Amino acid sequence: MIKLKPLSYFKAVVDHGSVSAAAEALFVAQPPLSRGLHLLEEQWGVKLFERTSRGMTPTAAGIYLYGRAGDILQMARNIDEEMHAFGDGERGVVRIGTVSMGIPRVTRMMKILGERSPQLSFSLQQGDTGYLEELLAHRRIDMALVHLPLTGQDSEIQMLPLARSCFRALCLPDSPLAALDSLTLRQLADWPLVLMRRKSGFGVYENVLQSFNKGGLIPQVLADSSDVPMIKSLVEQGLAVGLLLMLEHEQDWGGLVSRQVPELENVADDLVLIYRHQAKNRATLNAVINVFSEEARSS
Repeated sequence: MIKLKPLSYFKAVVDHGSVSAAAEALFVAQPPLSRGLHLLEEQWGVKLFERTSRGMTPTAAGIYLYGRAGDILQMARNIDEEMHAFGDGERGVVRIGTVSMGIPRVTRMMKILGERSPQLSFSLQQGDTGYLEELLAHRRIDMALVHLPLTGQDSEIQMLPLARSCFRALCLPDSPLAALDSLTLRQLADWPLVLMRRKSGFGVYENVLQSFNKGGLIPQVLADSSDVPMIKSLVEQGLAVGLLLMLEHEQDWGGLVSRQVPELENVADDLVLIYRHQAKNRATLNAVINVFSEEARSS
């Protein structure tokens, strides 16, 4: 059975390059740290390090173990934190990830729960769907607001639909496009575009390109980005028209104008909350889920 302390010693040696540097970082003496490494090597009958005058270099077995050790140690910290939450009457940190579109909903949830349960605090992460799915898979967050489709398949993941998004073109107020109530793909094909794109996996970017292609159009894609502020900045500089997903009445574009693109409504996706099914066993996390669910039903 793996013991956590030797594993943490091993990871520290890889991170810092030597036993002495790892011992200093962990505030422990070198002998117990060295014994921990030998214990792991004897337990599995493998050599984890090449020991040279220049320091400690992990072997192939060591590299593999290092890749797993971070996940194991993080999971152990998460379990410790969760069990303390039970013992402390559900005080603790709720870890939430969200795509840009979900930020207003997260802030509203925090305001509601702040009034009901002022002892709660939150750790927030922002990123694209693939990144947040990875954090949830490694139990580094408790839940996430993401776009469909998901990039992975995990039977433990539960999903709560929150809202249907819509496509909008974002432009300067003095642009000829701003004078129109809605825009066609043919009209947009005449302008440089900046499109939303996931860092990995199939999503909105590919759907938009397919829609142009089906209409026999070739879009002028100046740039793609997973970062909404980056897209907004490019539009503000007059470099391109932004084409992105948003929720009705939930985006303040700071003077920019948004216009409907009806031809893309069929490829707009859902904003959903994802979490592991065990989350509902914790009163604190269940309370967060319920707040999101209440808003989804009322919207």
